[in-house]
Amino acid sequence: DIQYVAQQAITQRVDEAAADSGSVTVLEAKTGRILAMATAPGFNPNDYATADRANLGNRITSDIYEPGSTGKVITTAAVIEKGKADPSSQVVVPPVLTRDGHTTNDSEAHGTLRMTLNGVLAKSSNIGTILFADKIGGDTLYEYMKKFGVAAPTGLDFPGESSGLLPSPETWWATTFPALAYGQGYSVTSLQIANVFATIANDGTRNVPRLIDGYVNPDGTFEAAPTQPGVRVVSARTAKTVSQMLENVVTQGTGKPAAIPGYRVAGKTSTAERAINGRYSGYNSSFIGFAPADDPAVVVQVLLENPRNGKYGSDLGGPVFKTVATYSLEKLKVPPTGTKPPSLPLTW
Repeated sequence: DIQYVAQQAITQRVDEAAADSGSVTVLEAKTGRILAMATAPGFNPNDYATADRANLGNRITSDIYEPGSTGKVITTAAVIEKGKADPSSQVVVPPVLTRDGHTTNDSEAHGTLRMTLNGVLAKSSNIGTILFADKIGGDTLYEYMKKFGVAAPTGLDFPGESSGLLPSPETWWATTFPALAYGQGYSVTSLQIANVFATIANDGTRNVPRLIDGYVNPDGTFEAAPTQPGVRVVSARTAKTVSQMLENVVTQGTGKPAAIPGYRVAGKTSTAERAINGRYSGYNSSFIGFAPADDPAVVVQVLLENPRNGKYGSDLGGPVFKTVATYSLEKLKVPPTGTKPPSLPLTW
């Protein structure tokens, strides 16, 4: 049923946004069990011969894209884990940031801002993210990107699964580190980036995603599929802190369209430039989050590739997340926790 709702939601949104394609991934937050993988456009299996071959595969495991601002979760977690900042740490964010002749802007023009780390994440400031990433440096950022599973098989072992792309430090240009910090310059699959958020939801431990609980033998007995132990990526304390900051993205920042009445929601928007044949053209719009934020049950990742009606991940992906996550919580009989999210400062 969750698969059906996800399929209906993403098919409708792809049509409304006139997007090239779209996908929804739903994970059980604490186990890595895959509850849904829905892609659009699809094909009619009763008329396979006339199907567009581009629609026959599973985009969620095979197609890669630059995650954009959802990747800022990795940078934020690394900075906090290394003890270089906390949600209230302060930074002065200039209107633009120029390094080695390359200028970085935020999505909207602004003057000089005084932002906290929480505000940088909530308002999705590229410049602020770079300034905080400077506190850990490129080698440490690369280390944590690898720990979170970037550019490595997820372990699902699904046919045609991609590992993604991440340039090794010895090949970096002057602009590579800043771009990596705010989610550009590397590529992931939808499943990989969904699992990054599942790692935060699972108290900092990364699980191997899995499709099968087990098998029924000829004699009718059930045989559980083998599972692999989780890998500690960041401490439970860091994961909890990042989770609370992601809640502020939904309550105070760019993620308001993803809010679910009665539930605490943590998540992140992204409106990332789309890399095509070495050039940027169009956008990939996404939202990834989990709920209830204080006792996570489901992680939902939404991606719209190259939408033409609208572009922002908050507007295009947020409502799809809300629809799929709301139904998933109801289907799994997950009640609201009844607690209130923390309100962390955005500025100083």
